[in-house]
Amino acid sequence: MGTLSKGGLIGRILNSKALGVILAIIQTVITLIFLAIVIKLGVIPSKYFIPMAVILLLLLGFTFFSQISFRNRIFGKFLSIFMCLILAPGCYYLNMTQSLLTGISREYTKVDDVSVIVLKEDPAQSISDTAGYLFGIQEVLDRENTDKTIERLNEDLGIEVKTQAYDDLSLQVDALYGGEVDAIILNEAYRDTVKETFKDFDERTRLLTSHQFEMPVEIEASDKDVTLEPFNVYISGIDTYGPIRRTSRSDVNIIATVNPETKRILLTTTPRDYYVPFPISGGLRDKLTHAGVYGIDVSIGTLEDLYDIEIDYYVRVNFDSLIKMVDALGGIDVDSEYAFKSGGYSFNKGINQLNGAQALAFSRERYAFASGDNQRGKNQMAVIKGMIEKAMSPAIITNYSKILDGLSESFETNMSPNDMTSLIRMQIDDMSPWDIKSNNVTGKGAMKTTYTYRKRNLYVAIPDESSLEAARDMIKGVFEGE
Repeated sequence: MGTLSKGGLIGRILNSKALGVILAIIQTVITLIFLAIVIKLGVIPSKYFIPMAVILLLLLGFTFFSQISFRNRIFGKFLSIFMCLILAPGCYYLNMTQSLLTGISREYTKVDDVSVIVLKEDPAQSISDTAGYLFGIQEVLDRENTDKTIERLNEDLGIEVKTQAYDDLSLQVDALYGGEVDAIILNEAYRDTVKETFKDFDERTRLLTSHQFEMPVEIEASDKDVTLEPFNVYISGIDTYGPIRRTSRSDVNIIATVNPETKRILLTTTPRDYYVPFPISGGLRDKLTHAGVYGIDVSIGTLEDLYDIEIDYYVRVNFDSLIKMVDALGGIDVDSEYAFKSGGYSFNKGINQLNGAQALAFSRERYAFASGDNQRGKNQMAVIKGMIEKAMSPAIITNYSKILDGLSESFETNMSPNDMTSLIRMQIDDMSPWDIKSNNVTGKGAMKTTYTYRKRNLYVAIPDESSLEAARDMIKGVFEGE
């Protein structure tokens, strides 16, 4: 009897007209929100959006109509619940997409960590113990951040600290090692550069304190129609983990030349050790990787001068970015020219299926190859090609939420959200395959002084002019639709 009463109660609830109307109203709200977000996001072409909107509105109309018809009332409720369960997550992920596009397309902010460094055996345990110390600083390099750090030290110690300026990183470190100064002030972005000469720097020194400074750098984006006009994108891979805004050397320097009309992409890589002048160096040459220490705008200007082009956009990624993105895509297929080992992984000649950590090891190795950095550049382009091809596959749908998580906080660009959505909408509209080619310029190894290291020789790659001229012609060819 109780069971019958319970069953009767459930039946009355399922047949309740009031419940049906409430569910229909909820479905209406979610449907309208979903359609509004799709319109605002702008990634769905009209030929797909209009039929989708018509179907959703027809289903909504059926839900309301079913509550009038006693026969269809229960089915209408289940349909309404089903549509809400489908559209609610859709609203969430579309909103995440909008937030992501806005988040990664932001003003470039240069974040510098400037440290006070002493020898390992120095008795000072805190900055208060350095009263009376002589601090070694750079006379020219990173002087603005150095002066800010000195001001902080003056405030912390209550006295004006004594400094000794040097016109070269090696002289500054030699002064610390030799006891000429008690501590040095060094931007952490230069640490790996210092270690190119002083291999034992991390073991012989320790960080006493560090100050962080943020400075916006204005990099104007192009106003091109990216669905019709060819454009260049500078892909900068910085050699750090953690926050993407941290100042660092740029180990990956790839120019992606994109022609949306011909569906061609040319990836041109420049070796990290390429011996080139910077826009700020007064004609002095340096390793290309060191340009990243002075800001992505310096890297862009250097490559624009080298290839006689305009770079319309930049994309900045770090080690975390690569690992997260490849894993979010569910792994990628990469074609390797050689069999080699790196980072505890073995790679075969031919196609390799790689996860994020493997892709990072694959793209960082250079000592396993006779051509060193030239082959590393080729491998980096192979990884990027694998990521592009995977992103154009159904994996972009099945791994959507992971991809969004992978991009946030580890990817930065000055391309506007409107430009990005225009490219996505164009690709969804025609689903045409892209022809992706790669090229790399070459150079000859040598030992030279640099703008950053003026007193000691570093290994550099002297540009091969014939390979540079060929690269310029290839970029021009893609632009002109050849």
